[in-house]
Amino acid sequence: MKRTRVSPVPPRTRGDMMVMEEYNHGLAQEEPHIRRRKSTRYERPDIGLPGSYDDGHVGRPLTAKKTMRQRREKLLNTNVRKLKGWAGWKYRRKLGWNKFKISYREFVGRLEIWRSSFKTVEGHFGTGVLSYFTFLKWLFFLNIYIMLIVFVFICLPQIIFTSGSYTTAITGSNTTNSSSSTYTTAVSLAVNCTNLYVVNVTNQGGYLVLDFLQGTGWMEKTILFFGYYDNLDLSIGVFGGTQYSYNMPLAYLMVTGVFLFLSLVLLLNHTAAGFKQTLVSSEDKYFQYCNKVFGGWDYALSDPKTCQLKHKSLYNEITVDLTEERDVQRRHNRTGKQKCGIYSLRFFVNLFVLVVLGGSGYLIYYVQVEISKITEGTDFPNFGTFVQLAIQYTPSITLTLLNVIVPFIFEKIVQGEDYSTDYEVKITLVRIVFLRLASIAVLVATIYIQIECSTKDYCSVGTTPCVELRCWETYVGQQLYKLVILDILAGIGVTLFVEFPRKLIVTKCVCGLTKAVGQQEFIITKNVLDLVYSQTLCWLGTFFSPLIPVIAVLHYFIFFYLKKVSLLVNMAPPSRPYRASKSNSFFMFVLFISFALVCMPIGWCLARVAPSKGCGPFRIYTYMYEIVTVTIAQWPQWLQDICNFIGSAGFAVPCFIAFLLVIYYYHALASARKQMVRLMKEQLALEGRDKQFLMQRLNDLTGGPKAKSKETNGNIRKVASRESKSSSSVITQSQVALRNGVETPPGVPDYDDHRF
Repeated sequence: MKRTRVSPVPPRTRGDMMVMEEYNHGLAQEEPHIRRRKSTRYERPDIGLPGSYDDGHVGRPLTAKKTMRQRREKLLNTNVRKLKGWAGWKYRRKLGWNKFKISYREFVGRLEIWRSSFKTVEGHFGTGVLSYFTFLKWLFFLNIYIMLIVFVFICLPQIIFTSGSYTTAITGSNTTNSSSSTYTTAVSLAVNCTNLYVVNVTNQGGYLVLDFLQGTGWMEKTILFFGYYDNLDLSIGVFGGTQYSYNMPLAYLMVTGVFLFLSLVLLLNHTAAGFKQTLVSSEDKYFQYCNKVFGGWDYALSDPKTCQLKHKSLYNEITVDLTEERDVQRRHNRTGKQKCGIYSLRFFVNLFVLVVLGGSGYLIYYVQVEISKITEGTDFPNFGTFVQLAIQYTPSITLTLLNVIVPFIFEKIVQGEDYSTDYEVKITLVRIVFLRLASIAVLVATIYIQIECSTKDYCSVGTTPCVELRCWETYVGQQLYKLVILDILAGIGVTLFVEFPRKLIVTKCVCGLTKAVGQQEFIITKNVLDLVYSQTLCWLGTFFSPLIPVIAVLHYFIFFYLKKVSLLVNMAPPSRPYRASKSNSFFMFVLFISFALVCMPIGWCLARVAPSKGCGPFRIYTYMYEIVTVTIAQWPQWLQDICNFIGSAGFAVPCFIAFLLVIYYYHALASARKQMVRLMKEQLALEGRDKQFLMQRLNDLTGGPKAKSKETNGNIRKVASRESKSSSSVITQSQVALRNGVETPPGVPDYDDHRF
């Protein structure tokens, strides 16, 4: 008897497949005996006949191909009636709008900055290294926004408008009438203290360079620093008989709040997007290899160079997945003795890290205090120009050296703790963040102690033994300005005089030492922390030095190309690849922590530190925030009542309660959706076991893939009828027993059968 072979069963129920095939070919309405006769299309001869089956659709007969071809020709030959009138106009507008959107996206894509550079980096080093450059690009545009806001509303008005006088917008009342003015004494004091604030400027070449590097001398009273900005109304001009003026104190305070709020919004938005990407990538872990191998290629690529970069990118992604799988398997096979040794080592390493962090903070405090004593001494003016420069830069140099040496130590000791690749990046980032932020915090705290010294004169200037600071806001700005300049110089110096020579020595000299050192790898943690440190200085320094965002924009622009060239020329791909989806979200989280810490000293200065009496836009106020109360006091009474109510506890407490209720609602909603996702995963796992079970039963009933045609026809109908009933939610105990003997298909999560 002629033997037949049953075609492979697609991954769907055979009964559903038969009905769908019959429906697609117009056979669902035929007589039952015709359908039974035509159901033999699921069988094909054991030997393939040329032309009997479509190569792209295995198992499809010539009759089916002919039917589909006839329907396609009929559809193409049918006369299509054009839409007219209002419907036709809407259809044409819709098509035009879609074409416009596509063209706009293509145009914006061509204008995207550093697009080709990103593809080059991703192709050669993977998405983990690319995450550093995308992070740098995000910070670059963030500082552009901050720079525009600060320059347009603070620097530009101070440049183009002329100084006016103390008006009611500044003092809240008429200063010409001493009995009605509450700020008359403060205005007189500010005028006297302003006259005492004198800066020594020299025209010698050496001192000009020294002043540029330190922000002193001729640079001290420029728009670069806080003390240059006036507390008077800036006269805009007379229009229509009305005098218009610009309130610089209010503008300075509002701009500070605006750029901090803008940074917060952009941070939250980008962090949320990163967390979503991380969650989506985590759901792809069961089918990650199939998705990358069979669905990762972009068939629209035509350029050979682009194809090569895409090929390398896929290779790097698969390498990351395989590395993670190998590390997980190795950690899973640890013995109890190995685990005890690893945990003991981690304990002593963390203790060492705490000691290093504490010693670094004390060193910064000691250097700052000693340098302040030296600069205030009588012998300091007798030192040479470069000696004075070295002394002034000693705190900044100490901070920079700690930020270079200590992270290098942390990166070496973390390799012996045997963490996973992602956790190693995170723990190193946390340690270095604590070092850098703690260093800045110690520096700020030391300056705060000098500012709040109890021995002061009537202008709030420190006298012996305190440090004499005529304008402490400018002094803080100078310290942060020196840190920014030194950070830029250190980055350029390390790249040009360390990375390039190391590459040259390793490639040209063949010896044991060069082989032991090896080619340098791109360390993501170190480079990301450099960006976080630079951005922290930018946020903190913008209040005291409004032009620091301009320096930050130039810094990031230069460093992008410098780091790109150094990466492609000097660096080797990381031996332990990083996953970009996990790195990006954690980078933003670290940046968010630094932002929160930056807001604390700025808020403290606005609310609790008395401003200088001889400089700055707040010199007549007890605290900087008083300009807000003065402005609100000039509003209509009903608006003042609304503002007072908003600032009262009667409004704050209900808002806080409503905020907690909203958080609880979204938390409950997220928990419910998480539970639903878990149930759907379990259902998918059960469906996979059902498929495997039915395939085994089909093979058992048919006697293998080469069963007789008559037996096959009957058995297929039986299995199809049984399978159509298996979609019920009620599962019998016998089915559970059969499923337990079926191996879970590859790529499907294995769940216990206790739910049955």
